[in-house]
Amino acid sequence: MKKLLLISTLVIFALLLTSCWPGSIPLVPKTLLIDNTHTSMGGGITRIVQAFQAKGYSVFYSSVVGFNPQEYGAVLISAPEVAYTNTEKSKLSNLLSLGGKIILLSEWYSYYNSAPLNAITLYLGVNISFNNNLLRDNVNNFKSDIGWVTTTKFEAHTLSVGLSKIVLYAASTLNAGANTSIVARAEATSYTAAGISPEFSEASSVESIVQSEGFSSQDVIISVPLVVAARVGSGKVVALGDSDIFSGDGNLPGAYIDQFDNLKLLQNIINW
Repeated sequence: MKKLLLISTLVIFALLLTSCWPGSIPLVPKTLLIDNTHTSMGGGITRIVQAFQAKGYSVFYSSVVGFNPQEYGAVLISAPEVAYTNTEKSKLSNLLSLGGKIILLSEWYSYYNSAPLNAITLYLGVNISFNNNLLRDNVNNFKSDIGWVTTTKFEAHTLSVGLSKIVLYAASTLNAGANTSIVARAEATSYTAAGISPEFSEASSVESIVQSEGFSSQDVIISVPLVVAARVGSGKVVALGDSDIFSGDGNLPGAYIDQFDNLKLLQNIINW
């Protein structure tokens, strides 16, 4: 009896050590690959690295180890400027099949064109796309900058736990289709300039809001996703319309990531 108890204890301990408890298979390593070969990342990435390391992750850069995301537990892709080849997109698909995580960060148009990111989500079969637009808000903003949009609109999800408000610094909006989860939406007072990606605007023409908030008749009132998550098989995808939301840069009392619950959102993404 004691021998059986000892064996059972050892098996349970081994499962805990390898994280192979039923429901967590397949196992992926606690490693992050930052893709800096398809884009040039600034020093603001430091805080993201620190956040992952604080959770026990080892961090690598594709410019050093090559772009082989299927060998890591997670990959960060931030506003890529170079299109991914089918071989590279296949490696991202393999990462998801192994239970890994892909974090996609976009930027505002015309500073950035989201085509490379949309090509990735299309290839992966994820119903998420990034719009070529710029979100603004005359009411819900940070430091009186209408391009620094804040939101308190969160849906029930693991990624939104503990969040009260986040701020995005000149962000694009997202589209979320079937089998995705909207984590955060824009406030009703947010809008995008008319004439930019109208096919993605999901506009609701609310004349009373336009008049009361002083928006131009050339603006479009929207309430659309800002943070979206999806499960692809045993893998996970997280998409945000801002590459600065977790940045260590910023001429503020504290970095961009330190404002409101931005850091908490990143920690939730790492833990998910």
